[in-house]
Amino acid sequence: MKLFAAIRPPSGVIRAVRRIQKGVPGARWSAPEKLHITAAYFGEVHDALAEELDEELARRPLPAMELTLRGAGHFGRAEPHQIHLKVEPNAALTRLHNHCRRVARELRIPMEARVFSPHLTLAYLKPFPDVERLATYEQRHVNTEIGPFLIDQFGLYSSWQQKRGPNRYDLEATYPLIGRAGH
Repeated sequence: MKLFAAIRPPSGVIRAVRRIQKGVPGARWSAPEKLHITAAYFGEVHDALAEELDEELARRPLPAMELTLRGAGHFGRAEPHQIHLKVEPNAALTRLHNHCRRVARELRIPMEARVFSPHLTLAYLKPFPDVERLATYEQRHVNTEIGPFLIDQFGLYSSWQQKRGPNRYDLEATYPLIGRAGH
């Protein structure tokens, strides 16, 4: 199964995000239950190793954190394929990401080498999107700010390819983030 560690924003944040999910033709807006901030993507992990991953992620609690979403962006230079809200830089979130990478390395789970760029995916774009409408959307939301909001847990999710429609995400385990919220 494919696994990733992610943060699920509180319901008030989800409602605020839903209000801005409009205005780009051809965008497949993420459903409310799919909205999350990926802390680490582990990829394909077999069941026995997934159990070890769960145990190791739970072993050392990390601090709670306050996150803020600020400004819209996209991924895909030559052809944009995704719209997101950026997560303001946050030391506690970076620690969580590094913790997940360290656990993966110890368990010999190969992770992608890409730079950690925390974001909340708003929509996926069909091929050849209307880049002018995308640019207008990003400009309209350049100063959009949602937060700060408290995060006191993260989860281990599995991702399942569906024959039709978007992947299904199942929450496999949750891990508390305790102590003082860091910025």
